[in-house]
Amino acid sequence: MPITNLRCNIDEDAFSLAVFITRLLTGGVLLYVSAGCLLYYREFLYNAAAIGLPLPVPAGLTVAVAELFLGLFLILGWFTRPAAVLSFLCTSAMGVIFFAADINKLYVALLVLLAAALVPAALLGPGKISLDYKHALRRAQKTYRG
Repeated sequence: MPITNLRCNIDEDAFSLAVFITRLLTGGVLLYVSAGCLLYYREFLYNAAAIGLPLPVPAGLTVAVAELFLGLFLILGWFTRPAAVLSFLCTSAMGVIFFAADINKLYVALLVLLAAALVPAALLGPGKISLDYKHALRRAQKTYRG
């Protein structure tokens, strides 16, 4: 059986654009969800108390505000890998609070879609269109200056 030496050539600019669009759309959804929970905070915090969270008001607000900032971090491409992982965990916790621990199939399907959107950013990084890339480029140029 012949051994093939196949290589995958990836256009780095197209890859960066694809990851940016994924980050932008995912971050926009996270901002929308967290803003909705903050705008309707009474129902959200009532559900947090109903499921028996200790200190439901600080816990609920912490989850909602953390999701807001993680969405912004994803859009900007700042601390992208930790933000992608933490936003999935935060969205899971927010969904449990939002649905008052009554998880349905649609919520699980949406979490799977969110995970699929966040995996490229978490594993492969933010791409060229991000603050992480600008920061790494600045550090590399600072290190190798003559």
